[in-house]
Amino acid sequence: LPSCAGTDSLALLGGATPAALLGAGGEHGPRGLVEKMAGEDREKELMRERKPPDPPIPGRVSVIVPVYNGQGTIRGTVERILAQTITPEEVVVVDDGSTDETAAVLASFGSQIRVLRQPNQGPAAARNTGIRASRSQLVAMTDSDCYPEPDWLAALLSGFEDESVGGTGGIVRGARPSLIGDYLDRIGLLDAAPDSSGEIPYVITANACYRRSALVEAGLFDETFRRPGGEEAELGRRIRACGYRFRRVEGAIVHHEHRQDLVSLLRTLATYGEGAARLAALWPEAAIPQPGRRLLRQLAAGRTWRANYQRHCAEVGHRRAICFAMLDYLREPSFLWGYRRGQRLEESRQRHHSLL
Repeated sequence: LPSCAGTDSLALLGGATPAALLGAGGEHGPRGLVEKMAGEDREKELMRERKPPDPPIPGRVSVIVPVYNGQGTIRGTVERILAQTITPEEVVVVDDGSTDETAAVLASFGSQIRVLRQPNQGPAAARNTGIRASRSQLVAMTDSDCYPEPDWLAALLSGFEDESVGGTGGIVRGARPSLIGDYLDRIGLLDAAPDSSGEIPYVITANACYRRSALVEAGLFDETFRRPGGEEAELGRRIRACGYRFRRVEGAIVHHEHRQDLVSLLRTLATYGEGAARLAALWPEAAIPQPGRRLLRQLAAGRTWRANYQRHCAEVGHRRAICFAMLDYLREPSFLWGYRRGQRLEESRQRHHSLL
């Protein structure tokens, strides 16, 4: 696999520039493969030089929405997509094996949308199904519990200033006021955020638009990510390895149905940690060193709790500062606990493959 300069998975799985690993071994051995890959990479580069992607045309964008048991929110999502200031060429909703009334809700939109159905395979596979079925040169994505603002598509498209931009992303804010939702907005958990180098390593699919050529060249989402978390960062690494970059567009805003209770939030963070472990299995330089020891250190970090409380208190007042500091305290341990769980799943997967 390609290698990247190590970035901390706890920065929510950032990306970096990949370089080849492997050593010697003949035409079909590692060195031959590296030489072949280098030649193919140069050929791809020349192809981009000879025939750059067409510039974005207003309306020449497909919107893809994966949904699983989203009967309570998918109507609002589709209605807001259809009300965009730039009308998408098509809206493709992929029903990933829903067992509730999602199908009936989608049917009520008639020919305004395309509905594809498949057995439950996870959001990465559902997005890939939508990408393969879509027809536009730009592919926007949001989730079935998200409500884009009217100029969301127009803002995302404005970020494709030249053919080096492989994708754009924006801001995700809560759909309704709540303590946990306000906290998530405050830390920007789902925003397209820069890494330590100042670059945007990947975009969050709740609010994203990709150049089709970048997706095809990179190979779409890795469908071994069955749950949300890690698949966006993994694809981002491959897209950047192809020579593309990502841009953050401040005016592209989506409102998300944030988790409304503490248990749901901590479970979600643990799921993200599990995805980070899968990412580390594919890109070892993204691994978190000594996650178990780090987890114990975080749980014992009472001094950090006090510092976070003081920081929040200056801006949001005493009561909310206590809650926000508690969420700060629990956020990383939940992620690390999920990461350790994911490591055990990866070890089990490797043992299974070794027996085949």
